[in-house]
Amino acid sequence: MLRGLYSAASGMLSAINTQEVITNNLANSETIGFKKDIPIYKSFSTLLEREMNQDTRQTKMEATFVDLTQGQLISTENNLNFALEGEGFFALLTPQGVAYTRDGNFSLDNKGKLVNADGFYLLGEKGPISLTSDGIVNDLKFNKKGEMIVNGKVINQIRIDNPSLFSKQGNNLFKAYNSTKIKKTKETFIKEGYLEASNVNIIEEMVNLIENFRLYEANQKVIQSEDNTLNKICNEIGSITK
Repeated sequence: MLRGLYSAASGMLSAINTQEVITNNLANSETIGFKKDIPIYKSFSTLLEREMNQDTRQTKMEATFVDLTQGQLISTENNLNFALEGEGFFALLTPQGVAYTRDGNFSLDNKGKLVNADGFYLLGEKGPISLTSDGIVNDLKFNKKGEMIVNGKVINQIRIDNPSLFSKQGNNLFKAYNSTKIKKTKETFIKEGYLEASNVNIIEEMVNLIENFRLYEANQKVIQSEDNTLNKICNEIGSITK
């Protein structure tokens, strides 16, 4: 009986955590380069845990999985906007070290360097991507490899990293774990004048939200039913036996 209450309560808590994930996905459906999160549930169904924990019916959201599915590419006709076709991330220089993003919406700062909306430098293979003057911008070209070409000469190349292990750190940025191997991908290309849209499907997330709410309600009804049964056991059975 008490185990049933515990199971239903853990289900409600998991539903609350899942709702936070879904609502965050919906809130970022228009965020350039955003990758949605998918909740992962932890099961206590193995024989060892069954013997050790005695809570095999507990439901718990263990973590979230980042869905790296490619978002739709949107044409902007801005030669400082870039979209990645394939795996990997743009590398940014932040005060906390190198961070990664799929948001290719860049602009020039007052020093002639390419920066994102937060002012972090876009890194190239030879350091931050830098333009020396406004006049160069008009003659600037980037090929699909991300090579920065000025007057027919390759000046720098946009760096594309593909860390094997990473986590979200907020502001649409990712951070590689310490000692993580950073791979270089040869099958990723850069499209100049495009941005990658969020990979959140609003209709799919709304369906998930409704299903999750129904799951919460179902667990809530289980608790009410268990509570009513306990009330009868404690308050009515004793009076009947008298």
